[in-house]
Amino acid sequence: MKFEYQRTRDFGQPLRQRLGNYPRVPDLSWDFLRWLGSWLSVLFIRTQFPLSVVGRLPDSDRLAIVANHQSHLDTATLLAALPYARRQQTVVLAAQDYFFNNAPKAMAASLLCQAVAFDRLHWTAVRAWYQHLKNLERGWLLFYPSGSRHSTSIQAGLLKILLKEGWQILPARLEGADAAWPSHAPLWRPFRRLKVTFYEPFQGHDIDCLIEKLERELYPHE
Repeated sequence: MKFEYQRTRDFGQPLRQRLGNYPRVPDLSWDFLRWLGSWLSVLFIRTQFPLSVVGRLPDSDRLAIVANHQSHLDTATLLAALPYARRQQTVVLAAQDYFFNNAPKAMAASLLCQAVAFDRLHWTAVRAWYQHLKNLERGWLLFYPSGSRHSTSIQAGLLKILLKEGWQILPARLEGADAAWPSHAPLWRPFRRLKVTFYEPFQGHDIDCLIEKLERELYPHE
């Protein structure tokens, strides 16, 4: 048996870039810290807020959970709504310009929220994700198609890629997170009620039908 040393794909990269890479490079230390961080996030939600979950999750190898964006509690709330096994395989797309612009933020996003970096400012980043997703046989993604807590306008770029590659799209509507941690407030407000509703998944190729469905289910009062 011949031993051959090879550097990992992320060797020499800055820490914030390594934490934001997708697909992730297996690493026992970081993988354990992500496992621990996800449990801490779920424990925080379940001890601070009454959480109700409506709807069922499909048994799918490739699923994109698409949610409305209300506050900094959104990701932790959605992860808390998932069963343990599904939570561990879910990757959250987080804004690279906000969460991965320095190492402390990148560590918090990656370890507590299972986040990877998504460049929402440049369309060329969508092409890179096309290469990732087209070769991925199994995986769950979570992202916010509005791209911001202050917008309800659905951006179709990544959704088109997911549809083209045959991914199921699962709309998930959050309620109560904006009251539990308003965007203008420095801290959260405990004991506010949170609710996650999972709707019927969409699988097809018609992007207009998908956007209409998301607008109707994620933003019913807009």
